[in-house]
Amino acid sequence: MLKSQGMQSNQQVIFLSDGGDTVRDSQLYLNPNAEHLLDWFHLTMRLTVMRQKAKGLGVAGTELREIALKELERIKWFLWHGNVFRALETMNDLAMDLDTEEPTAKEATLLKKLEEFDTYIRNNAGYIPNYGERRRYGETIFYSVCGIGCQPGGE
Repeated sequence: MLKSQGMQSNQQVIFLSDGGDTVRDSQLYLNPNAEHLLDWFHLTMRLTVMRQKAKGLGVAGTELREIALKELERIKWFLWHGNVFRALETMNDLAMDLDTEEPTAKEATLLKKLEEFDTYIRNNAGYIPNYGERRRYGETIFYSVCGIGCQPGGE
């Protein structure tokens, strides 16, 4: 398929993905030697949803809300710099803060989203580059939906 589009056999190819297995499997089938990356937009889209959930914890959860917002920001920057290990550690710490005996519905929803994100990051860890380093060296930062003018974080 790629050859029919004019790709040369020695041409470097970079595949972007939203992290889904189906897309990744297709990319690996088409060109297993290509560079495969998770695009920043899809990663930050999930973080944005969790930040909104954290902001909604309300007055009763003010301290937890502030902790969650701070930790989600740390997770974002660990991932921006390709530090998946530290991002996962921080997610685990935040999950422990959220996993109380009687969580509110909002706390439980945020915890569920965080657990889903943990799985998403673990499944895509090998495809998360150091976006900051790529940017410093003038390499493309992939914002598949928002385009070239996006700021780091896809916002």
